[in-house]
Amino acid sequence: MKNIILLSGPDKTKYFNEEIERIINEKANNPINMVVIPADSSNYAKNDKQFNGNGSVVGVLKTFKKIFPDLNILLLDNRVNSEDGINSLKNADIIYLLGGNPFIQLEYLRKNKFDDIIRNTPALVIGVSAGSMNLATDSYYSKDEDYPESIIYKGLGITDITIDPHFDINNEEQVNEIRKNSKTIRIIGLPNDSAIVISNNNIEYIGDVYIFENGNLNS
Repeated sequence: MKNIILLSGPDKTKYFNEEIERIINEKANNPINMVVIPADSSNYAKNDKQFNGNGSVVGVLKTFKKIFPDLNILLLDNRVNSEDGINSLKNADIIYLLGGNPFIQLEYLRKNKFDDIIRNTPALVIGVSAGSMNLATDSYYSKDEDYPESIIYKGLGITDITIDPHFDINNEEQVNEIRKNSKTIRIIGLPNDSAIVISNNNIEYIGDVYIFENGNLNS
């Protein structure tokens, strides 16, 4: 069974809400090993902050140790060589793709041939923000200060669900962009603290989601 969880942006101080924590606990099924993949494999300071946390960020390690106290968790970035990374991914029960720059993350995964392993793994695959975006066959990047135009690009092809993370239905510019680009592909606006859970062909929505298709918001 292929289990995928698409997340937008958990609260940095509280991380998962109770419902998402319950879903992860259920879908992971007594995991032993977990691999965490950041967006920028060479930004060690940011990666360590996301992983270990600090006074203002709870961090991935503490969050998942709360759910699974005996879980072995590896942060996979350029400090780990490709061969060890491949072996760790092959033995992972959970693969967790962090947020940040999606294009840097994709390049890292493809360069090290991690993408094929993630596509074919029986592990629970969880994406956050950019990590969720990259799991799609057709991925969507809504324009921001880094990119003046919205972009549709080829992701990892693990799911056909395309998301726009950190979605705010009251943000007129973001809504207009998703409407325009949904004329090309179906896009789901995913607010923070919401999730999409995929188990084979079954899809479950946690929290609010906004489905745009052919330029329209589906009711």
